[in-house]
Amino acid sequence: MIYALTLSYRGDAYSGWQRQDNAYTLQQAIEEALADLLEHEVRIHGASRTDAGVHARGQVAHLSLDHEFPLSALQHGTNQRLREDIRVMAARRMADGFHARKCATSKEYRYRLIRSRVVSPLDTPFAVPAPPGLEMSAVREATERLVGRHDFSALALAGGGHGQPYREISSANWHEEGAALELRIEGDGFLRGMVRSIVGTLLEVGYGRCTVSRF
Repeated sequence: MIYALTLSYRGDAYSGWQRQDNAYTLQQAIEEALADLLEHEVRIHGASRTDAGVHARGQVAHLSLDHEFPLSALQHGTNQRLREDIRVMAARRMADGFHARKCATSKEYRYRLIRSRVVSPLDTPFAVPAPPGLEMSAVREATERLVGRHDFSALALAGGGHGQPYREISSANWHEEGAALELRIEGDGFLRGMVRSIVGTLLEVGYGRCTVSRF
């Protein structure tokens, strides 16, 4: 029996999603909570790996059990055993063959900037400062170039196992609200560190340190 969990978490205290021998990760934290609830070890599979410090509102993961388990107990029982920075937002029974990664149709990242020299401590965990002077027309022009299927290896960190560096980006748009700017980028997948590298390079464009054509 396959169960899907919709997860929300603050990632600043974790070394990304995937289990590691020398660091504490989200996968480990959730698997330990589930093992305590179910009284046996369990492995979960996420729809995507996330880098260290990345937060999530709707990360999907699945697990397989050899017996039926009440959905409410799976959700709330796991939450009782998790730290307050991770929550199971929903639990669902899935059809046989469901796989959180293989069945994902798209993934969306949102990267938030604050156009201010001083960022409120209430925003600091979820946004980075973008001092005045950012030329958004150039940023938007460069952002349009992201859409489509491209080799993104130049905008990814080393060590991610990029055997296939091509990714299909279906949309990439900036949303403005007061001093806040948010890039919403959706695609079939992302390389290690790809979104952070994209935003950093777009800022180089916006501050005149990189041309749109070079981007």
